[in-house]
Amino acid sequence: MTFTPPFLYDLIDQLRRRGLQIGVDDCLDLQRALSAGFGLASGADFRRLCRTLWAKSAAEAEIVEAALARVEAPEWSRPAAGTVRSGSGDETPDGEDSDGSASAVPEKEGLDPDPVGPALLGMPGLVHLPPRTGRHDTSLVLTPQYPLTSREIVQVWRTLRRPLRQGPPAELDVDATLTRRASRGVVTPPVLVPARRNTARLLLLLDRNGSMTPFHDYVDHVRDAMQRAGRLDVVTVGYFHNTVGRSGSRPVLARLPDPFSPALDPVLDDIGTLADGRVYRDPQLTEPIGLATVLAGTTRATSAVIISDAGAARGGLDTPRLLDTIALIKTVRAMAGGLVWLNPVSPSRWTRSNAGQLARHVPMFPLSRTGMYRAVDVLRGRPAPLERPL
Repeated sequence: MTFTPPFLYDLIDQLRRRGLQIGVDDCLDLQRALSAGFGLASGADFRRLCRTLWAKSAAEAEIVEAALARVEAPEWSRPAAGTVRSGSGDETPDGEDSDGSASAVPEKEGLDPDPVGPALLGMPGLVHLPPRTGRHDTSLVLTPQYPLTSREIVQVWRTLRRPLRQGPPAELDVDATLTRRASRGVVTPPVLVPARRNTARLLLLLDRNGSMTPFHDYVDHVRDAMQRAGRLDVVTVGYFHNTVGRSGSRPVLARLPDPFSPALDPVLDDIGTLADGRVYRDPQLTEPIGLATVLAGTTRATSAVIISDAGAARGGLDTPRLLDTIALIKTVRAMAGGLVWLNPVSPSRWTRSNAGQLARHVPMFPLSRTGMYRAVDVLRGRPAPLERPL
């Protein structure tokens, strides 16, 4: 039975909280390395071994070092090279006999036996600072901890699949091969078919600046993970601020029976698509591109995702902005195979804002793990209950 030190459990927990998913195989690698004699010289040698086994980049190495600094890992060191053991087990330094008398040890020429560090020049009124050594303390690393890790986001969006056989024949079709041989009665070549390939495409429309500013880092983290989700054919990203463009259907607002009611149900069918809209290629909103250009590459295999707070962060209702957003939704849905809305603000704050009204017309989910799983289910064809669907 192998003994597992208690601090190792805390270390693995710290690493997992910081996005490094340490598993059983990683722990077994550490056990084999220790059994082979690595990492036993000192505590620093053990930390170096952990960085070598578990870190794949300089950033991950800093995360491992920071996690080791937060657990109560034991510190040890082997005896110095100049220490010898006497026959009775007492340790005596080199150059000293067992009876305590010192023997002459020749000193090397040109070496200072007592080196002195760099001198500090005192200046009145200033605090003495230690000399620079070229090293920095890596135990204090500010690692962002988002509600979801990259691995969790990737696991969600890998389930968005539209398999289609494309390319040269590469896989054996067993049923077709057996049917051909049974019908002809002789040995025939096997029937090959193209391999299945995920043809799912993703269109991301991300709201920037304004009330979305506090969520920029988290949204960028989600965007990067979705782009790395793998097995997606094309991922297109566009940025906008509040709305993509001004709808030409704003005159219908004059026909609302109650101008103080936020609901647009009486004129919902009269709201048309956006004739001209504009998004941006970069998060800084400096490279504009027409919405029609972005949607030109959209097919029925494209799933559209809008990430925005829809005014829920600040609260309040903006009827013209609500109408422009509905026009955007109609424009995208006319081209894409499905559309969902992910909101980084808690659903409890959607009420009495544009987000609460949009949630009546389009599937809107929180930007959480459960919310993204529900969004992917809708994009895969599961119907979402809506009060007044478009």
